[in-house]
Amino acid sequence: NNKMKSLTPTSTAAAILASLPAAFVRAQDLPYAKPTVRFTPFFRLDSTTQNIIEDKLGYIETTWNNHGLARVEKKRWSSLTSNERDGANLLGFTQGTWDCFMNHYEDYSWDELAEKGVQDHYGGLGWTQAHWEHTAANVPYTEARWWEQLTDNEKRAANGLCYLKENWDKIDMNPNPSFFPHPLPSFRYRPWDELNAVTKQVASGMMNYTEDKWNSLGTSLVEKNTFLNLHSEQRAGAMDL
Repeated sequence: NNKMKSLTPTSTAAAILASLPAAFVRAQDLPYAKPTVRFTPFFRLDSTTQNIIEDKLGYIETTWNNHGLARVEKKRWSSLTSNERDGANLLGFTQGTWDCFMNHYEDYSWDELAEKGVQDHYGGLGWTQAHWEHTAANVPYTEARWWEQLTDNEKRAANGLCYLKENWDKIDMNPNPSFFPHPLPSFRYRPWDELNAVTKQVASGMMNYTEDKWNSLGTSLVEKNTFLNLHSEQRAGAMDL
């Protein structure tokens, strides 16, 4: 593995790193500098940055603290509204860094991936045109692997799409005051009749919940699967919830 090694930088290297903008730090194997603002928990951001991501980009604390949850991240740079693009610019993003780190080129067609020079990266992760266009019978095998389960070559391919362990594994940055390993999803412990209409629609339409199964924890078939073993619609539904 030739990922970044833990070495003490020379004085010259340290000076170069120190000269980089505070919001970006270069990491080996990434096509762009890592936008550290996107990997910072909401509560650690200053109030100006919090206002930008809420008012211009439509984030709330929960969606900011979980990579891939916000609807704005489903958009390529050219699909952003002028207000969203203004917010992204204020955070230091460019078309290149947005499309790579935020969207991972998911809003591009298969042919456009080739034009951008990233189709081979997806190919290295098991994707084909049929997978991309949702006509394959299965999903790429890497969709069921955590970062540490990827081979070195697969990690390099993921790096080319601006994936790191944090956003590949979708590590939750929300504060966790409990003794559980992840923050408690409080909505899951609300009775069906206390859920809003949108939540009910997602739970029933995308995840096959009924009122009885929602109100009886652990009885729904979907809860027998890990996140990586959910099919694409169920995974999208879980993220929407």
